[in-house]
Amino acid sequence: MLIENFSKFVKYYGKGRKLKLFGFFLLSFVAGTLEFLGIALIYPFILLIIEPESVIHTKYYIDFAKFLHLNNILATALVLGLVVTAVFVAKNLFMIFSLYLQNKFVNNWKFAIGKKFIHYYLFSPYKNSLKTSPSEKFYNLTFLITQSIDGFICRIINLSTNSVIVVMIMVLLFIKFPIPAAATTIFIIFSVIFQHKFFRAKIREVAQQFTKTSVLSNEKTMESIHNLKEIKILSAEDYFYNEYLTAQKDYQEVMTKNNFYGAIPPYIVEILVVLALFLLAGLISFQNIENEYWMVASYAIIVAAIFRIAPALNRIQIALNAINTSRDFVKTMIAEYEKNNFDFVEEKSDVKVEFNDKIRLKNISFAYKKENVIKDLNLEIKKGEFVGIIGLSGAGKSTLADIIMGLLPIDSGEILMDETQINAENFSVLRKLIGYVPQQINILDGSFKRNVAWGLEDEKIDEDKVVDVLKRAQIYEFVSKFEGGINSKIILGSMGISQGQKQRLAIARALYRDPEILIFDEATSSLDVETEHEITNMLNNLKGQKTIVAIAHRLSTLKNCDRLIYLKDGKLVDTGTFEELSQKHSDFEKLIRLSSLGLN
Repeated sequence: MLIENFSKFVKYYGKGRKLKLFGFFLLSFVAGTLEFLGIALIYPFILLIIEPESVIHTKYYIDFAKFLHLNNILATALVLGLVVTAVFVAKNLFMIFSLYLQNKFVNNWKFAIGKKFIHYYLFSPYKNSLKTSPSEKFYNLTFLITQSIDGFICRIINLSTNSVIVVMIMVLLFIKFPIPAAATTIFIIFSVIFQHKFFRAKIREVAQQFTKTSVLSNEKTMESIHNLKEIKILSAEDYFYNEYLTAQKDYQEVMTKNNFYGAIPPYIVEILVVLALFLLAGLISFQNIENEYWMVASYAIIVAAIFRIAPALNRIQIALNAINTSRDFVKTMIAEYEKNNFDFVEEKSDVKVEFNDKIRLKNISFAYKKENVIKDLNLEIKKGEFVGIIGLSGAGKSTLADIIMGLLPIDSGEILMDETQINAENFSVLRKLIGYVPQQINILDGSFKRNVAWGLEDEKIDEDKVVDVLKRAQIYEFVSKFEGGINSKIILGSMGISQGQKQRLAIARALYRDPEILIFDEATSSLDVETEHEITNMLNNLKGQKTIVAIAHRLSTLKNCDRLIYLKDGKLVDTGTFEELSQKHSDFEKLIRLSSLGLN
């Protein structure tokens, strides 16, 4: 399961990184080799000091002394000691360098995956984006990616590095003390396996709780922050406060368990290492009981080996615990990849689209899942025309607007602008011709200027044009009262701009890029009657200058439009003026009564 999750994660998110991952495994062998060499040299070094006669006649000593032109034992011992020190220093410097490379690699990988996700959320077809809720997007970008890389991938690299170090040290012990090393290895392996199985069950339980509580904590935090006004109005502070505290309490309890189980391994490993040390030392003492010099040298190499194995075993157990904890996060990342087509084809922007005559929708149908929302719809909108889209909730009004804007690809039929067919290749060009005013206005944390010239760097913003569209949207007088004018930061909340002012700002934003088509989606539904009247007059002033498509529940907004498009259950019932539709359709009169609007 571990290998399967790792291989899938690398397959999906590790493009261009497989060779580097392999390189880290090679670095692990280099580190293990340096550990082996450093500890191996301790043995002759100790013997050369306490019993030189047992060393100076060996081939290794003679070759070493001859190579370095050393003539006495003391000089040879000094040089050998320096070599041992140099090997350990080199090993630790190498490990520091490896850690730097690893951290750089891991953080670059996190950045690349975050870039992949945000690119998908921003550039993928709008329909794809609807698969993931805003809170899930936020959770994925701020938490899931980090947990998956730090808790799983990074820990696997650590696991491989420390496993190689332990294996190389054990190989040295097997070469020098085969029987004691074998007995000690069996003891350590069974102890680690028992410990891992015990912790695995506990950590697996914690991991499942960790995933659940982290998601819930994120949701409750966002709910409390994003709904402050409604919370105040409904006097629901206690409910949301308690919901947040409950979610945080559950999350902290799981974190406490997770941190507790993560902190235990060093103490367990220390006990095992001490027991292994006594076992190894006892067996070696029994083998070398008649040669006290060899016994002292053997003890030195054992202590050095155990001293190096202990922290490596600690890191191995910590890595295993972290991997078990983060496995569910990795599964979620894998599921996200399989759910979303991250390798989507971006919409091209080099195709020319002109609007000189009309937009035609021919037999178009669209379904979000299996249920059709728009059904075999035929419609024409002429250039310069002011049309209103009406119908009860669920009639498909906003969906039709999204289709016209190229946000939702139709399942069947054709969309033509003049004689050009609109499809995935020119959706982005089509949208450059469109200005959009939604019901819910999102305000950037910045100046009026930035909020009008949405998505442009400050140096690319035409300030004269900003002033012009603010005047046309009838909000410049309000903006000019601020000391910094259009460069003033917008104040949100009860002391800042009103809903009507937001709406005007959104209209200025839509007008800034001089679009040929303006689409208003329930843009006046949350306004008071006076403000709605002012916005309606503004629309009437734009009539003839722009092609306007307006969706409204309040039919007063659409009273002066050229033509109404009447939708019902995703089908086009009819088009015509107020009078024509009211005379032909009894249910249209119901819409008029619901909106408290008379015909005269």
